[in-house]
Amino acid sequence: MKKSIIILLVLSILGTIIVLFPYSVNSTHGVVNVIDPLFYAWNISHNAYNMFGGIDQLLNTNIFFPLTNTLAFSDTLWAQSIVTTPIIWLTDNPIFAENIAVLISFPLSALFMFLLSLYLTKNNIASILSGLFFAFSYPRLSQIGHLPMIWNQWLPLYILYLLKFLKEGKKINFIFLCIWYLLAISSSIYFGVFLIPITGTVLIWDFITRMQNHTLAVYKNRFLETIPTLFIFLILLVALNFPYVRLKAEHPELKRSIDDMTHLRATPKDYMSVLPTSLLAPLLPNSINEHVFYPTCSVIFLALLGFILSKKQNKNVLFLWIILGTVSLVLSFGDQQAFSLGSFSTGTLRLPYYYLYTYIPLFQTVRVPARLGIFVILSLCILAAYGIDSLKNHKGYRYIIGAFFCIFIIEIWQFQTAFVSIPLKHSVPEVYSWITQLPKNTVIAELPVSLFYHGIKMEDQLYTPYNALQKSHTYALETYRVYYSSFHKKRMINGYGGYLPDSYNKLTANLENFPSEDTVQNLSNTGVTHVIVHSLQYPPHEWSILKNKAESHPNLRFIIQFGSDYVYEVIGHKE
Repeated sequence: MKKSIIILLVLSILGTIIVLFPYSVNSTHGVVNVIDPLFYAWNISHNAYNMFGGIDQLLNTNIFFPLTNTLAFSDTLWAQSIVTTPIIWLTDNPIFAENIAVLISFPLSALFMFLLSLYLTKNNIASILSGLFFAFSYPRLSQIGHLPMIWNQWLPLYILYLLKFLKEGKKINFIFLCIWYLLAISSSIYFGVFLIPITGTVLIWDFITRMQNHTLAVYKNRFLETIPTLFIFLILLVALNFPYVRLKAEHPELKRSIDDMTHLRATPKDYMSVLPTSLLAPLLPNSINEHVFYPTCSVIFLALLGFILSKKQNKNVLFLWIILGTVSLVLSFGDQQAFSLGSFSTGTLRLPYYYLYTYIPLFQTVRVPARLGIFVILSLCILAAYGIDSLKNHKGYRYIIGAFFCIFIIEIWQFQTAFVSIPLKHSVPEVYSWITQLPKNTVIAELPVSLFYHGIKMEDQLYTPYNALQKSHTYALETYRVYYSSFHKKRMINGYGGYLPDSYNKLTANLENFPSEDTVQNLSNTGVTHVIVHSLQYPPHEWSILKNKAESHPNLRFIIQFGSDYVYEVIGHKE
């Protein structure tokens, strides 16, 4: 087993470097896009420098001033911070720390999937390949810019220890089951929510199996074994999710509506889609982010072999993985879907996810049901492991498996995983170094700022360098500013996150009219002390008018200029 793990880790580390090149070798300063990765760099930096400062300091970040508990507006990244915090302390480079967290998720995913497959098949070669299939699957490759979702390596471990506990009992298995769940939900709230129907499916399968075998009495002992650990688990679960509980109490209006899912649920086409950088891009539909689930022909064929050729005693377990894959597939389609084949169409059908959303409040926190597709891939990888195992007595076993592996590599091969170079601490724009010297009670507003949907599409902002930003880059403007604030650490009304509070949207809409009397008064009432205006981000004619109005405004005082960045003090601001 040790030899297999070493081989797996070597292959997965080399695969990570090669498949994600050149991004993988520019980890000190490169991000795969300038939206979410810059925000997550700020997030883990905030966690690193505030984790021992008390609960208020940790939860009340410097963004979205004057709101509190702003860390909860997106994933808290508790689990990722276990890895990233020491790196940030040593290097003061959150970009590097984030990239290390992204890159190590590939060998970790391969390793943990290997352990699950080995437990089920007892076949080292099949488990090595299953681990690689999962680690380099398209749902993972498409999420390298999304730190919470790329940390799905805990999912195979959770399912492994769920199966071990149901089969063997033992307190230690339940303890590890709880640990993997806590790490999963601490990586992303999505995993905690998605594991509810996954766990329910496994429990129903186990119940039916035991009912057929007349072994239902074992549940009593299993339940008694869990009580002490379960109590501790629930306390930790509440503690880790306290920010979200508090967020819901403070902002009861925050809820993902059914309409939010319209473009974020999977479609049948997504399961045939690859990334634009893929070798197969000319042959298959292309998509990005939440809509790339092509499982590869090699994995599908091996999964079919597993179901057809596997030993009779494995059929019950194989049915579990078929059921899990099917349940995940249907749920990934969201609340409704229209299916068509040629001229035939089902029309719009209401799907099971609608009822989960309606009757289980936790599902109302989920905006992207398509992400359940990772469980479809996980299930196929397990079935593929059984397919490989079913061929082990074939005369040309190694050659056949080698051929399938080569086909898999071709299917997931990527050309030039793009990255954008980001300024680090000592090369940030001069105005941000100056902000560092301001008093601790400073509150800044950076302009221009607009409602996100008033700008160009997010997809058109992904690779914009800082010096090329314009007013229409509504997402990138804010994520760069949030990232730079990880160095100056001053409070700011600007922000970015999974949730955008109504007060922020109203203030942002008002700031589009800066420097009107009403706008400056709002800034003053909010407690803003300084306004930084990035003139090059405005159209020239608009900046000319704005500058003249700002210079003549009685409640704005020009302080200093750094190139195209102008700093104004708000006179009479509210303390």
